[in-house]
Amino acid sequence: MPNTLDTGQKVPPDAEIILRKWCLGQSAITDIVGTRIATRLPRDADLPFLTLFRAGGQLVNPMSEAHVQAALMPMECFAGRWGGTDDTPTPDYGKAYELANAVIQSAFNYSNGYITSDDDTPLRAKIYGFQIIQMPTRVEEAATGLGRYSIALSMMYRAV
Repeated sequence: MPNTLDTGQKVPPDAEIILRKWCLGQSAITDIVGTRIATRLPRDADLPFLTLFRAGGQLVNPMSEAHVQAALMPMECFAGRWGGTDDTPTPDYGKAYELANAVIQSAFNYSNGYITSDDDTPLRAKIYGFQIIQMPTRVEEAATGLGRYSIALSMMYRAV
């Protein structure tokens, strides 16, 4: 029996690049961090700062002809005196929580948009939406002077 499936489906592009680009398009997030969004927190980074990475995922429907993925994306929301003005003796959990909530709210309200990267090999993706996997969870790191909240999203997306 011949294969009648569409074998021309593109594999979705790098979820980290697509999610970072999406974050940069959300004013609720950029009003807090500007462009300080990366896969790792740089030493002595200006804060607040948002980190994200792909921790796995799955095909939304393995039997479908459309290659739609649900990428698991943990995120860390940092704020505090490290790299900042050092005008507070305690971590800024309030600002880290504000950032976490801005990401969660933006993801909750988003659906069916297109994202394109800006580099020499442009990537295009359609984000169908997000599932909120982990609500803001406080991480104690008092010795670093950083306020930190962890969140996680599942981003449903495909190549276009």
